[in-house]
Amino acid sequence: MTALDNAFLDRFAEFGPVSRNLSWLIRPALVAGPGRTLIWGDFSSIEARVLPWLAASPGGEKVLDVFRTNDADPSLPDIYEIEAGNIYKCDPKEIDKGPRQIGKVAVLSLGFGGSVGALGAMATGYGIYLEDDLKHEIVETWRQSNPWARTFWDALWEAALNALESPGAVFPAGRVAFVYDSSYIRGTLFCALPCGRVLSYPKIRWEKREIEDKKTGKTETRTQLVYTKGYGRAAAWFGKFAENVTQATAGSILRRTLVRLKRFDDVVAHTHDEIVRETEDDPVWIAAAKSALRAGMEANDDWDAGLPLKAEVLENWYYTQSIK
Repeated sequence: MTALDNAFLDRFAEFGPVSRNLSWLIRPALVAGPGRTLIWGDFSSIEARVLPWLAASPGGEKVLDVFRTNDADPSLPDIYEIEAGNIYKCDPKEIDKGPRQIGKVAVLSLGFGGSVGALGAMATGYGIYLEDDLKHEIVETWRQSNPWARTFWDALWEAALNALESPGAVFPAGRVAFVYDSSYIRGTLFCALPCGRVLSYPKIRWEKREIEDKKTGKTETRTQLVYTKGYGRAAAWFGKFAENVTQATAGSILRRTLVRLKRFDDVVAHTHDEIVRETEDDPVWIAAAKSALRAGMEANDDWDAGLPLKAEVLENWYYTQSIK
């Protein structure tokens, strides 16, 4: 690598992690055809909305009320600003972009039972460095502000364990439910989602495993609940269940929306929680396409009634993303 290459990378890194900056250059490589333009909708904070909705608790509803209020009036503090206000012990209205990013990292990284490791990993991905003491403080503050999450994690774990002990019986946890079939693929735990889809954890059982401590490098034997995942075995715990049911439900919302928009014949792509359409480069066509896209993304079905959905819809001749 030449001195010029090193200088370029150093300059590039001033804007954050190189890998993250390079990832931002992938989308602009997708452009609209001649006389056309791209519009796309991004489900706003979809996982942060789905998780408390699945919890089906008063505490979860309070979180959803924050989304409902901010959706109706974007000038009011959003969920990230409120969490940043909790962290810095100030009025959420005083939170600016920097602290808001820390609030965002806390919301997105801690909802699935993660602790300082998950928080630090996501912060790094956002180009944020957090001192260890601050990491611990953020985790503790978020959990104190969101006791509903701990209650839901415990409910998921208890329902799963009860199902394993009582094959064929159904055990609910919030808006999901577990049932264990001891005769299917050497014992499979199923989790039914509100949309009707079912997650499966085949060959699930308690096993002794060698676990390496990443800090010390030492290994110890632990008994864990594990299941077959791909060609290997993965550990099941309350955080895994919370993550799985949330992401699977969000995935169902994306898929049903794609089916809902199929009649337009101009949906050209989707990326994670975004849907991309290509339409005529004409103000009337663009306005109509944006309106239809937003309506299709924000509409509920019977199975997700009460879940507040919000889509940010953008337009450009090339595909990019807003940074908020």
